[in-house]
Amino acid sequence: MNKFIFFISACICLLLFSSSPVQAGQVVTKDDKAWAHQAIEQEKSRETVYSPNTVAVLYFRNTTGKDTLNPLQKGFAFLLMTDLSQLDKIQVVERVKLQALVEELNLGTSGLVAEDSAPRVGMLLGASYLVGGDILPVQAADLQVKSNLLGVKDEHVLGQPEAEGKLADIFILEKKILFEIIDLLKIELRPEQRVNLEKPFTTNLDAFMNFANGMDSSDKGDYSKAGNYYKEAIQQDPQMQPAQDALNELKSLGLITDLTRSQVMLMTLENTTSTTASPTKSVITQESGNPGVIQQKVIQTGNINVKW
Repeated sequence: MNKFIFFISACICLLLFSSSPVQAGQVVTKDDKAWAHQAIEQEKSRETVYSPNTVAVLYFRNTTGKDTLNPLQKGFAFLLMTDLSQLDKIQVVERVKLQALVEELNLGTSGLVAEDSAPRVGMLLGASYLVGGDILPVQAADLQVKSNLLGVKDEHVLGQPEAEGKLADIFILEKKILFEIIDLLKIELRPEQRVNLEKPFTTNLDAFMNFANGMDSSDKGDYSKAGNYYKEAIQQDPQMQPAQDALNELKSLGLITDLTRSQVMLMTLENTTSTTASPTKSVITQESGNPGVIQQKVIQTGNINVKW
């Protein structure tokens, strides 16, 4: 009886996280890591539960040999997650759940999943379908994006949508693959849904690449760098709400502060009323890469001696 209750509880927890909004957050929290650890620990002791109509989107592997395209690995996946989450007939697994799981599997902060590991990741996520793919080099264009739609339970490939074109057309390429995936899932769109899905995430490529770099920096624990990327994205495209949400999340979790080093120095200079020695002031800042760790920076306000 106890085993049955435990099994049902596990199912409910899995369904709850699977139905969460995909943009719930970009920071992998302790709770996310704890969930990933427990999922792997229980892998052999419980039956796999596939949440109905749940889709997990893996990061796309950059095989072009161009490091400048690395932001697309997580960025392109995020575009698909964001669009698919607008469909009321499917649930999309949160990006941070995927990230926490692949880190727990010792696949690294890159989050890239090898082809032979993908079905296992899908099962651990409780997904019915798994989307993954590669960013490939082509002669006639900047890149080719080739994806796979996998039925996790029987490991059956349902289709391989692909698109190729210029890097500047990446948002058009994503839409092409998106609608092919929707067709493969046999989802009928209402006219207004199609119109909404056709709207681009942004029209500013630089803003998008900065946002993607921000997610990657956050995954690596470099929250200060992530915050700078998000701020740059917002400056380039003030309408990019996910970047603003991600920046607000870093602030709300206390992982970054609003003050930059130059701002702190400027405040110190403004508060200096003489060149004589005066008591040392301390500035409390968040140590980059270590959430919850507070670091004290010492500023000697009298002789403008600043330590960092």
